[in-house]
Amino acid sequence: MIKGLLIFLILFFGTFKSQVQVPTISDEEMYDVINYIIKVKTGQTKNIKVITEDINYRAKQNDDYFLDIKILKNDFNQKDIKSIKQQYKDSEDFVLNPKYIQNLLIVHKAKLLAYKSEGKYFWDEFNKKHGKTSFMFVGKPLFSLDKSRVIISYGHYCGGLCGNGERVLLKKVNGIWTLERILSGFIS
Repeated sequence: MIKGLLIFLILFFGTFKSQVQVPTISDEEMYDVINYIIKVKTGQTKNIKVITEDINYRAKQNDDYFLDIKILKNDFNQKDIKSIKQQYKDSEDFVLNPKYIQNLLIVHKAKLLAYKSEGKYFWDEFNKKHGKTSFMFVGKPLFSLDKSRVIISYGHYCGGLCGNGERVLLKKVNGIWTLERILSGFIS
């Protein structure tokens, strides 16, 4: 009887310990980061009128591709890395909330990608619907456990071979998000 209870307790607490801890992030905290990124990007690129979710996010891709362990080990402890990886997996259904986005038209990723359907050229369809403008994309912020640092992907596209994007590490200093460093990026 005591042996059985001991085994049960070991299994119970072993399972409990193996769960990945993820911080509770309010919408306000999440959009504080996203709006910081919008301010940065629209300050660099004046013709952005539309925003969408990260169109480069791949739910099925190995998270080690996006969250390169070598990069993360430089900036986060093991618990943070596990948490960030879990947040990335959980971000598959992320959609922007219009309540928190001002001055940009939200066109959700699924609708935006549908512009390319049925053999149509994406930019012709985009320009018909939104004028000759560009759009930015932003991913769901991935927070450290103490919510003092965040990884976020963002960028913009302005035509067939026109665009750029970055994955950055932000740090909260005196209540304000600041760029700590660029983790990776692309230009087309």
